[in-house]
Formats: sequence, C-alpha cells, structure tokens
Amino acid sequence: MRDVADLPHVDLRDPDSTARILNGLTTHGITIFQGGTERNDLLCAARSLISIRAHRDSDSDGVTTIAWRPASKDEKNSLAGFTDRELWPHTEGSAVCRPPRVLMLACLRPAQTGGRSQLVDGRELYDEIARTDPAMLAALSKPRSAYFGAGSGHLGAVFEQTTEGRIAVRLRLDALARFAPMLAPSIDRLRTLVQQLTIPVDLRAGHGYILLNDRWLHGRARFTGNRMMLRIIGDPLSTDGLRSGFCPSQAPQPALRAACSPSIPHHDLAHGLRVHTSARPASERINDADTGVLKGAP
Repeated sequence: MRDVADLPHVDLRDPDSTARILNGLTTHGITIFQGGTERNDLLCAARSLISIRAHRDSDSDGVTTIAWRPASKDEKNSLAGFTDRELWPHTEGSAVCRPPRVLMLACLRPAQTGGRSQLVDGRELYDEIARTDPAMLAALSKPRSAYFGAGSGHLGAVFEQTTEGRIAVRLRLDALARFAPMLAPSIDRLRTLVQQLTIPVDLRAGHGYILLNDRWLHGRARFTGNRMMLRIIGDPLSTDGLRSGFCPSQAPQPALRAACSPSIPHHDLAHGLRVHTSARPASERINDADTGVLKGAP
C-alpha cells in the first residue's frame, strides 16, 4: 500500500496548477491539492479540467455541499453521505450507466474527531487479485454479476474492460450492492483487500483531492463535529487526453466486455436476488440455468 506522500500534490494557487493536476491524473489517476479555501477557486480549477455534471443534491453551479443533516424516517442509503457514518470506499455514481469520470472533493471544515478520507487505487486492487487469485478476478470481471443501486440501478461487473482495452472499476460494498451467487465466496476477501489497500488522508481546511472515478475508490471514516466538504463531479474535457480506467500491471485475459445495461427495477425473491429485466429484448435476457450471473425475470 502506498502512502499519501507518494501521490502527486499541487497548490491551486500556483499558476501551473492545472497542468500539474492533469499530469497527476495521467500518471497516478489522482492529485492531492491545497489552497482550495473558496468555492470559486474550486469551481475555477474544476472548469479548467472537466465538464461539470449536475447532481441530484448539487446547487445550480454543480457543487454539492456534503455535511450532516437530520435524517428522515425514509432515509435511503444513497443519502448516507449526509450522515456522520463511515462510508466504505466506493465508486461515485455506481448505480448509473455512465458514472462521472472525475470526482473533486475539498474540505471547508474538518471534523472534530474522525472523518479521515479513505482512498483505494483500483489498479492496485486489481493487480493484487490478479496476482493472488485469478479465479476471483475472473468472477469479479464476469458480465452481469453485480448490481449497484436500489429501485433502479446498473447491472454489470466490478471490473470491466473499456473500449480502449483498459480496465475500469465499479464497486460499492454497502446495502446498495448485490452480487451473483458465484461471487459469494469472494466478497469477504474483497472487503479485506479494500481495507488493506486503503490510503488514509487527513484533509485540513482548503485541502482536497481530484481523482479518476473509474480507477480510484473513495470513502471516509465515521466522525463527530460539523464536518463540511464540497464535491464536484464531471467528465474530462476533450483536450485533456485522459484515457478511461487504468492499465493493469499484466494485460487482462480476453473476456467479454460487460454491456452497459439500462436502469431497471429489482426485487428480492425467496430463493435469492433476481433482477427484473423485462424491458430488455428476450434475446438479451439471462437463462435461468446460468447460475453465474444475476437472473432476469421473464
């Protein structure tokens, strides 16, 4: 596991900060920054690198304030970021067909205790699984073996080949993730590896990170106090030249690429999770005899 000191660092106040952030994203998939004390400074930095995406919880400028707020009785797991709970390292927007390629997070006010950011390099996770358990890697790469989301979401795989022949990671390990029976023996091991590879980062006011969301997982520790963060998501500008995902240490074995499935409702049945896919053409539905994937209801 690397230390945060091994990652690229940039001061947003430096005149060449945009070029240095881009270089860090190209070489490491992430850059740690300081000097982001004002909302406009963060927006300026973000707009120089990405096309900002609006989010359900963002303001009109695309910035989302992440802070504790009173929970309602019907609070969803997708709103866990607005609690003081621990968040396991995860992919931002894992339930949508095309998650944002870039995530930027800045600290306006640190927690009184706890709240340390937690980062995991998906490339290191992939490489470790490839080195120690190729069968586990094959299972995690099988199309339609993982479902991310609640009432609607994405049916795919933890590791998927991109159109550029690289690898993209999509993962969460909370109540919004469901896995095919074939993956059951691997999930505990996957959790252990995520914990072992986690890089803890103490973000002070004005500090933050910008990362490639199809390579890095992000999360946080439980905290107390009035912690406040700003989040911006989006996609690289065409001039950036940032390639999708990552190139593993060893070339992946030829495999079918997981198709990007539409948002679909799901429900639990008595014999395990089934995913309702009646909106898909019959030719694309999964045969019930195939126990290696999440099944489609006719």
